[in-house]
Order: sequence, then C-alpha cells, then structure tokens
Amino acid sequence: MLRQCLQKITQQDSLDQCDVRIYDNGAPHDSQSVASEYQNQLNLTYTLNEPGHGFGYSVSRGSREATGDIIVELNDDALVPHDLIPRIRSLFQQDERIGIVGVRAEEEGYHQEGEGIGRIDASHGLIANFNRPTQAAIDVDHIYGFCYAYRRELLSRGAVHDNVLLAKDYSSGNRIETDHCLTARKLGYRVLYDGSLVVTHLAKPRGDLDEWSARWKINQIRNTLYLYLKHFGWLGQRRLALRYMLIHDVGILSLLRRPNYANLVYFFTGLRARLSAVAHWCIFRLTRRALKPLETNKEPDH
Repeated sequence: MLRQCLQKITQQDSLDQCDVRIYDNGAPHDSQSVASEYQNQLNLTYTLNEPGHGFGYSVSRGSREATGDIIVELNDDALVPHDLIPRIRSLFQQDERIGIVGVRAEEEGYHQEGEGIGRIDASHGLIANFNRPTQAAIDVDHIYGFCYAYRRELLSRGAVHDNVLLAKDYSSGNRIETDHCLTARKLGYRVLYDGSLVVTHLAKPRGDLDEWSARWKINQIRNTLYLYLKHFGWLGQRRLALRYMLIHDVGILSLLRRPNYANLVYFFTGLRARLSAVAHWCIFRLTRRALKPLETNKEPDH
C-alpha cells in the first residue's frame, strides 16, 4: 500500500512544493526499503518511531515536524489524484478563514448514515457520509481524516491534535480529525468538504488492530464520549454527551439476558471507557489552554 501511495504522490502537479514525511510505527514488513525507491523523486524524510507508539503519535509528531504552510495528513492506504495539491491550495487561497479542507472518499463498502454531510447532529451524533459528491466545496462541522489538509497557523492558535485521543499505541485515530475541526471552528475558521475532489481509500484491515477487539471498543467509546464532553459539555447539543453515556454500548441488557463471560467483558469494557472519558474531560477542564481566535471582521459563510 505504501508503494502505491508514494507512486501517486510522485505524479502530483506541484511536486516541487511538497515536503513528504513518512512515520513508521514498526510495521513487520520493510517499509523503509519501499520508501528508499522514491528518495530521488520526492523531498522525503523517513522516521522510524520507537516501539510502543502508534498512529496517533505519528500524526501528532508529523504536525509538529512538517515545514509547509499547509499540512496534508495522508494514510498510506490513500491514493491521491494528480491535482490534489494545486486544488487544495486554490481552496485555501479563496478565504483566509478556511482552516481545514477534507476530500471525498472513494471507498468500497463505505457506510451511509443519516442525512447531510459532515455534521454533528444533536439527535444522532456524528454524521459523516464523506463519499457523497458535491459540485463545489461546502462548509461542514468535520471531515474524514484519512486525507485532509489544514493551515499550519492553526497549531500556533491552539488547534493541535489532542493527546488524550492519541494516548494509546493502538489508537485507531477515532475522533482525532473531528476534534481538530471543532476546535478550528471555535477559533473562527471554516471547515470545508470538497465532494468533487476524490481520493481512493483502500481501507485495508490493520495488522496491529482488530476492530472487533475489546481494546478497540474502549478506544472508540472513550474518544467519542470525551469529544462530546469537551466540545458540548453534559447538556449541549440536546444533552448529546449524557445520552451517549447512558444509551450507547452500555451492555446491561445483554448481561441480564445472557449472563456469560463475553457479555460481562462487554459491560466492563464500556464502563471502563466511560470512566476514562469523564476523568480525562475533568483534567482537560482544569488544564485547558486559551485559544487564539482568528482576527477578522468578516462573518463566516454557512
């Protein structure tokens, strides 16, 4: 997959403007030998992380070490079109308030959910639908993080990747980009989804993380509840966090109906995730840093 990804990057129209950084979390195959094939074609830096660091660590480190005014975070199973860079740059040039740009995913088996694109719905929570076409870029609440771009200046204003969402080496990246987008919007930036800019997402299973495992479930529940609490509190968005806390993935009914080991594990997995989310939210409330809103007299378009 990495070879396919890099081959597509070499075909970019504005390749001379790209600083490419690869972060290896200790894949069992020899990723560095694949990357070395492209050293003469790309301004490429290859970094092998220390053991015990996962996806979340890499995106956080990459955001700090990348050098451009615009940063594109790209999974190695994403295949970009040749005009990705110039089209993204063109969007950012349209309005200084545009802080984040997401793209349309061409992905086998993509799951549709609810109405709209990229919304935080007060009744249903996260709405994605990032495989839907649009004639032009539209304003959204959040985007799909497999391939998205943002202004470097967001980092200096406080819109950085939240380490709570990245805490575990098995972090799947759940809610990282959504948190990033919501923080950017609080700063006064616009978040765009361009459904006419299509990136192929192979979405292959990860060898280091089984999405049916208990630890993946802990990560998903904890990160979702923490995200809702961080941005809406207990009562915002029609008590979205409270309803998620009491209704989603609780496991009490399953345990009462069929009191077996699997359902017992399921219940305590959800309980552990909830306690972790609330604890981290309390710490965030006590230690949060001030954000620096974008200084502009213009009102965002929605």
